[in-house]
Amino acid sequence: MLHFKVLGEGRPVVILHGVTLDHRHMVEILEPVFKSLEGWQRIYLDLPGHGKSPPQDTIQSQDGILDAVEEFIADKIGANPFALIGLSRGSYISRGIVHRQSNRVQGAALIVPGGNPGSPNPLPKHEILEPDPTILPELPEDEIWVFENFAVVQSRDIMFKRRQILKPAIQLHDKEQEARVKERFNFSFADEEEDTIFEKPSLLVAGRQDWMSGYLDSVDLMHRYTRATVAVLDAAGHGLAFERPEVFTALIADWLQRVAVGWED
Repeated sequence: MLHFKVLGEGRPVVILHGVTLDHRHMVEILEPVFKSLEGWQRIYLDLPGHGKSPPQDTIQSQDGILDAVEEFIADKIGANPFALIGLSRGSYISRGIVHRQSNRVQGAALIVPGGNPGSPNPLPKHEILEPDPTILPELPEDEIWVFENFAVVQSRDIMFKRRQILKPAIQLHDKEQEARVKERFNFSFADEEEDTIFEKPSLLVAGRQDWMSGYLDSVDLMHRYTRATVAVLDAAGHGLAFERPEVFTALIADWLQRVAVGWED
């Protein structure tokens, strides 16, 4: 059984984090949205081999991760409709669920999707657009690389959040399972998934300076997600929810409103 945390009541939203992370990151970036909203049950998952969800020897590919999440959804939600929020790797798993269960998924928000193996789209170079050089002398050695090579916006608040939320999750991440998944990263049905058309309210949000996932893959996805708001945020990278929190929160709130209007019981 996967570890999970449920907050609130109402329409279920299954929330999937990125690789090396766990549910705590998604709680941090999404709960500010739900503070002023009612009627949403947030189901925050730890993917297999992440957080408090143990790795599974049976997982040999990305299909295995997807199967485990779908088994959880079947057990927790049954045949009821639900919405999806996925970040980075979690967005790819969300795409697999949309492909397999498009009739049940009421909406999908894909955060920093893309950058998958085989993508023809180039990745932007890393840039620091809002520097704060006063922070660097205060950092321990194991935080310097992230500060200099990952962040587009440098701030003490972001470094504190990384230290309190991201670093503990990385220590729990199972590298052996991840190595197996990377060997068979694309879904076995990848070609079919690439042809999936999803006609429910969606959100595709990317960072203009995201050198890990890029932004062009998100733009390409808009043709398949026919009711998608597409946002490419400047001065934002793979950690855009930390770097542009006000815009990110507004985009998620707008998506939730659109999903609620069209929700089919």
